[in-house]
Amino acid sequence: MSDFSRAYSDGAFKAKLGAIAGLRDLFDAAKRLHALLRDPATPLWVKGVCVAALGYLILPTDAVTDFIPGLGYSEDLAVLAAAIAAIATRWGEDGAGGEV
Repeated sequence: MSDFSRAYSDGAFKAKLGAIAGLRDLFDAAKRLHALLRDPATPLWVKGVCVAALGYLILPTDAVTDFIPGLGYSEDLAVLAAAIAAIATRWGEDGAGGEV
């Protein structure tokens, strides 16, 4: 235990909690897109957007590699959020309705 106590600091602890909290948003967005993808009532174009965004999430060598602490998943979250926003703004336009 003493080996780990040397690495502890309040600042590092708070930074780690911030990184973990951001991952929860990433998980929530990915789960929303995955649910849309699996729903048989989802229009084909929405499924295409979901596949593209989730594929980007899965790809380990994207714009900012996922191994960079703090930044690695930030652009993944931005892509998922952009996909959800695009779906939410366009879905009602084609008369299909639906809730994202």
